[in-house]
Amino acid sequence: MSIRNLHILILVSVAYVAAQMIADITSLRDLVLFGTATTAFSIAYPLTYTLRDMAHKLAGAAVARTLIIAAAVIYLIVQAFFAIIAGLPPEMSPEESAALGAFLSPEWRFLMAAVVASVISQLVDTEVYTRWIKRFGAEHQWGRVLFSNLIGIPLDRILFLLLAFAGSLTTDGLLEAFIGTTIVRLVFGIISIPGIYLVEEHSQDWIHIQEIRHTDPPSFARGKRE
Repeated sequence: MSIRNLHILILVSVAYVAAQMIADITSLRDLVLFGTATTAFSIAYPLTYTLRDMAHKLAGAAVARTLIIAAAVIYLIVQAFFAIIAGLPPEMSPEESAALGAFLSPEWRFLMAAVVASVISQLVDTEVYTRWIKRFGAEHQWGRVLFSNLIGIPLDRILFLLLAFAGSLTTDGLLEAFIGTTIVRLVFGIISIPGIYLVEEHSQDWIHIQEIRHTDPPSFARGKRE
């Protein structure tokens, strides 16, 4: 991998994690998009699937999986930090303190549902993307993003709804919550597809780098023995 592409991979990875955080923050904003009640989360979050695809294209499936897990861990750390500072004594009135605490303290069932749904759907997205490449190679790059998004985005939504609301919503309620929001997310996911053409396919050099093991070079090993 060239230095230029390594820099691009770093930028794409940072953008992926940032999009995850932005989606979480903007989930507080209710919207009506395409006649469907949703949140601003549905605008930012679909971008993570294309950004994941871009990282996959640049550096392969192993790096994409690492990025998915790293983003999930960062998200949990951020939420844990919010929960901690929500319990600290702020310099404000008791009413303001209670409001801030309620705002920062996560609902842990929803939080874990979001993390599990995101990790599983993004890993599935990775596998779908990989299978597309094995079937079509470098052709139809838009197809690999579209097909993986069509699988990953709905899977994320249905997993979240089942984990977060099973037992509290009826089947009709779950179906209603699934359809409208999923359509909105797929629209923004489709809009982001051209991003895949902004990065280069990972090279054979990167494949060789992945095979390197953390062992002492022969010269250094001899030096230690001497």
